[in-house]
Amino acid sequence: MGKSSYYVDKRDPTAVRALIEAFDVRGTNYEDAIRTALSIHDRAFILYVDHANMQQLSPLQDAFTFNIETDELVLFTDNPDALVDAVLEMAMFVRGFNTVMGIEDEWKTQVAIGAWRHVREALKVRLGLPLAPARNWSAGIELEAVERFNMMSFAPLVFLASRPDVEISFPDGANSLCITAYQRLKRIMEAIALNIGLGDHLTFNRRLSRALLWIEESILPKDISPFDNLFGPDGFADGFFEDDSLS
Repeated sequence: MGKSSYYVDKRDPTAVRALIEAFDVRGTNYEDAIRTALSIHDRAFILYVDHANMQQLSPLQDAFTFNIETDELVLFTDNPDALVDAVLEMAMFVRGFNTVMGIEDEWKTQVAIGAWRHVREALKVRLGLPLAPARNWSAGIELEAVERFNMMSFAPLVFLASRPDVEISFPDGANSLCITAYQRLKRIMEAIALNIGLGDHLTFNRRLSRALLWIEESILPKDISPFDNLFGPDGFADGFFEDDSLS
């Protein structure tokens, strides 16, 4: 099976019933959650469920995405929790929340995704929907990935900072600049989403644009010089100045 498609319109009882039955949640709390999530939609949309990629989905991968050319929602799982999250984010998408999708710098998209997730969880609170556990996954980082603070380490740091549901542990020997960057990125994503409701897309978009500039100016790794090696896992280190040729 490739893809299944559904016309989703809260004003069409037949369409809503078909979606409920497709996810086999009739008579459960998930049915109520899906109907509540759909209640905030102002217009209909098309949902595709991509069956072909379901077996390849890992917990750290996105469960859904948007087609920015056709305003369609693509779901890579039949998990009803993911459907609720996707429906909420689709409401944000059609209202004009900036996803920064399609730009060259993937890290900017990940910053937007992280901020979106915080807005989505705030929407759940307002709608009385169950929240995901604060930290329902844990992940460790290989030392090789964070021994140096550079663009190679920056990309996974942004990705992990965008996952509020993942508890991250750094290995012994991790560069202190990597740890600091991760912590700052998490706080920035939370700040973008602070007190943002479904009608606040203009405020969200302004904050996101400013945050991306701040990250570029103050966090994004610049051209690496030998002096970057002065910062070890415990902060400043003087190993750079060691010279065996000196007597």
